[in-house]
Amino acid sequence: MANILMSIRERRVLTCQGSEIAKRWLGAPGSTVKPLSLLALLDAGKVNENEEFECPGQLILAGRSLNCSHPKVPVPMNVSRAIAYSCNCAVAHFAQRFAPGELEEALLRYGLASRSGLLPGTEAVGFAGAETGAEQQLQALGEQGVTATPLGLLAAYRRMARRSADPKMRPIIEGMEGAVEFGTAQRARLQRVRVAGKTGSVRMPSGFQAAWFAGFAPSLLPEVAVVVLAQGRSGGSDAAPVAGRLLREYFGARA
Repeated sequence: MANILMSIRERRVLTCQGSEIAKRWLGAPGSTVKPLSLLALLDAGKVNENEEFECPGQLILAGRSLNCSHPKVPVPMNVSRAIAYSCNCAVAHFAQRFAPGELEEALLRYGLASRSGLLPGTEAVGFAGAETGAEQQLQALGEQGVTATPLGLLAAYRRMARRSADPKMRPIIEGMEGAVEFGTAQRARLQRVRVAGKTGSVRMPSGFQAAWFAGFAPSLLPEVAVVVLAQGRSGGSDAAPVAGRLLREYFGARA
């Protein structure tokens, strides 16, 4: 439906298909928000990269079942593993530490719910509302209380990429690399270039199933950021392969 590749340094779109959808489609970004949520906790000093949580596998929030789908992991979750395995239980556990409205403020700072100005013409504006309790945990998972356009998500990931040298980004990048190396985003993997990425899969109230991929590469010295929104049941199978193709085309022989 929409895919965009942009130069991080120049803040310029290099490739875009589905530009009107990229500018106007609004929906929940799902698990692509998890790195942003955990980075906000790291920035606030409310979690550290070595802190661990044993994933119970089962999670119910506000009457919704959000059980983890990742395989049984022999070690507890920390920040990086929570991203790599897309662990709902761990992210929801750590998200309980947000003060009311704190995550909303962080998402707005990232530009997730702002006009990006990356493409000409009218652009929709996402939403990040103040949430508390279980609702704020759902917000940290990208399931409720937050919507974004593909361009808004791209702008947020570009801001993360520009912090790649920040020590607080180390577990975030490690987790996103893990998602591409052995997690749900493996189909965006390149042979010679390390990719930091995250998938998301969301069913909208209308019944529409959105598959996301968001990321940047090379992971430690990012040149480009990429976002893909596809219609499909899985970000890993429906969006990540498109991102991989865009990245291979950009890096060429380096890929």
